Amino acid sequence: MKTLKTLAVVMFVLMAGCNTPINHCANSTEGDGVEQEVKYARSFSINLLTNGALIDVFNPWQGSTGVKYRYAFSESVDSEDFKHCEAMIPMPVRRVVCLSTTHIAFLEKIGKLDCVVGVSGAQFVSNPQIRRNIELGQVKDVGYEQLINYELLVELRPDIVLCYGVGAESVGYLQKLKSLNIPILFIAEYLEEDPLGKAEWIKVFGAMFGKYDEACAIFSQIERDYLDVKETLAAATHKPKVFINLPWQDAWFFPGNQSYMAALIDDAGGDYILSHLEGNQSYPLNFEVALAKGMAADVWINTGTAQSLADISREFPRTTLFPAYKEGRVFNNNSRINVAGGNDFWESGAVNPHLILRDLARIFYPQSGNHELVYYKRLK
Repeated sequence: MKTLKTLAVVMFVLMAGCNTPINHCANSTEGDGVEQEVKYARSFSINLLTNGALIDVFNPWQGSTGVKYRYAFSESVDSEDFKHCEAMIPMPVRRVVCLSTTHIAFLEKIGKLDCVVGVSGAQFVSNPQIRRNIELGQVKDVGYEQLINYELLVELRPDIVLCYGVGAESVGYLQKLKSLNIPILFIAEYLEEDPLGKAEWIKVFGAMFGKYDEACAIFSQIERDYLDVKETLAAATHKPKVFINLPWQDAWFFPGNQSYMAALIDDAGGDYILSHLEGNQSYPLNFEVALAKGMAADVWINTGTAQSLADISREFPRTTLFPAYKEGRVFNNNSRINVAGGNDFWESGAVNPHLILRDLARIFYPQSGNHELVYYKRLK
């Protein structure tokens, strides 16, 4: 999941409940703008207007159904056409607070890092420019969860706070921000299970900054690069069996076959050894069952916080019997991790699925190509 935690996660506290259909701009005559193509993402739509955009966000937290939020980005936000929208944000957007590191990565792609004035959990940020700006005092840490610094948020005068929802357990953040007249936009890319669906959220960032065409061009290149790798490996005759993760509190959690990681493994020409697990949720398996699966795997990836094979053997000595361990085919997605534990795999990886796919393709088929690993490293 994301390194940073959410500020605002409780939209339905103010509405009619998470299972009630909501359309916050149902009466807007501007709703007939030109709807744009969304190919992979499931949680947003965009209508381009003459002087802005309407962005709809659907079901932006886990378990939500029938929820829709509409946001108006326009040079004329005082228009009566937008009065029923969740938020009306004047363009151009100049000051942004990001409550997830992934938001930073999207802004970097469209050349708008200079708009970032606040983040949540500054120590976890990977982006070098934002880290420098934090050190210089140009970007402030607004805190997170129960430690939000509302006074600082007001002082920062953000045009928009980018957040994401994880449920209803943290009550009060949205109400407080609304009372302070601070606009919020829910970014639900983390709920997308299709790797290209996550990256396609760059279109939302482009729309809010008046750079929609540029964002689409960037995404098209990402899509081409991703599909080139996927299509090349689709014809592979021998697909390596792939094992994943480390145990957590006496259970080994594995993602279902419709999950983000399962999609990446499949698209990279791997045979996910637990592909019989249905859906996109995680399944806890007991240690013995997991060990048996690991014994049948050719490659082992995503090994938690482990920096070396010794880290694994010290905590889980029985895993040294895995063929992947014995043959040195253990790879972790923590090649770009900072001293606080912030992992760029979960930051810029969201908008670079083509690079993650190339990493996995090189891991699964080490004799193919000369791609140097970006997010992954071989454990030694």
